[in-house]
Amino acid sequence: MDIRTTLAVNETFMEMLRDCRNRGVKGEMILDINGLVRAEGQIQEIYTDATNSYLTLQDGTKIEVKTIIAMNGIFLPEYAEC
Repeated sequence: MDIRTTLAVNETFMEMLRDCRNRGVKGEMILDINGLVRAEGQIQEIYTDATNSYLTLQDGTKIEVKTIIAMNGIFLPEYAEC
């Protein structure tokens, strides 16, 4: 069994997303959108509201924050084992 580094329970990726945006570094993500897909790029903007927070990458890709299961090698606790 493979064990992965995870966020703490009730922690989100928002701090990591903001840090990547502020430093202008690429974020590498795994998304769960009817299956697992990869996305990466520089984060241009982060939009937060109570119902549907999302971000846009420099290439125009829009990503709903709730679909992110891993960011730069850190996973949600639900995806800790494979």
